[in-house]
Amino acid sequence: MRNKGFTLMELLAVIIILGVLLTITILSVNSILNDSKKSLSNVQRKQIEAAAEIYHLQEGIKKNEECVDISDLISMGYIESNDVIDPKTRETLPGSVNIKYESYKYSYEYQENSCPISFATDSWETIIRNVKAGKGEKYRVGDEKTIYLGGEFNKNFTVRLANTSTPSECKASNFSQTACGFVVEFVDVISEQEMNSTATNVGGWRDSAMRKYLNVTASEDGSGTVFNALPEELQNAIADTRVISGHGSTVGEQNFVTEDKLYLLSPREVWGNEASDLIDKYTDWENTRQLDYYEQEIITYNYSSAIKKYDGSADYWWLRSAYSKEISHFWRVGGAGNFSSTYANFTHSVAPAFRLS
Repeated sequence: MRNKGFTLMELLAVIIILGVLLTITILSVNSILNDSKKSLSNVQRKQIEAAAEIYHLQEGIKKNEECVDISDLISMGYIESNDVIDPKTRETLPGSVNIKYESYKYSYEYQENSCPISFATDSWETIIRNVKAGKGEKYRVGDEKTIYLGGEFNKNFTVRLANTSTPSECKASNFSQTACGFVVEFVDVISEQEMNSTATNVGGWRDSAMRKYLNVTASEDGSGTVFNALPEELQNAIADTRVISGHGSTVGEQNFVTEDKLYLLSPREVWGNEASDLIDKYTDWENTRQLDYYEQEIITYNYSSAIKKYDGSADYWWLRSAYSKEISHFWRVGGAGNFSSTYANFTHSVAPAFRLS
């Protein structure tokens, strides 16, 4: 009797059965893989929460922290980056750990979102860490907080986040860094001072008594200056900033380049293009840009956002740019937020700025 081959119907039936079995197998494998990934994710979350607990008990309690980002746990060495790779995306897990204190104990809960960021309420230590981690632009320009100055000041002052952006021109060697990156400026006037003891702008900001007053950490008799009066954690974090400033009318002078911790602003950094009428009257126009805060606040010939007060009253405050057609004047902001210039030995308000990086 001759063997017969499979009929077409039989072949189709076999193919269908194999397809069903293959589908069941694939679904089973996928289910196992998904369960494994889910289990791994749960293990990772527990590891992250444990790392956050160790960090918090060692460092976070004294800072009164209520949240810590995963990226910070990695950068501080509390967990390895390889331990927080998402098994689904193969990328570092986003998010943070929320820290709560209830019933006399702390709890730690992973969350997919980063920690909330607030310039007003974050400690300086948290702000510094966020800026170093590249999170500076998450803070809102224009927000304010208090800062304590010790020494002869011995009081709190208000400062404002004036800038977070870093355009490409900021990297040029002939461009001032004073309006680049994370810039904090004093909203409150800290004192009233002369730019120089004599009516001269020769040597500009570079050689001014004002620059020494803001930046020298201590005078010969040991008394502190403005930088020395800042909280120590800020002193250690303030960036050395390339400051380009304009010169007066002395023949042969060029713009001055200095490296400072604290500095005064320039006309363009405050008024932007509204100060274009002054281009031929100060020489650092092309070497800087308007701060983010003033760019969003300054409206044509409405300079109220540039008003600063001393003892509750609007006052003139100094800028670092010399008047290029004079040998005796520096630029200043008027009591109405307008621009003008005056003799270097006049006494006006001081409201410096600094950068964190």
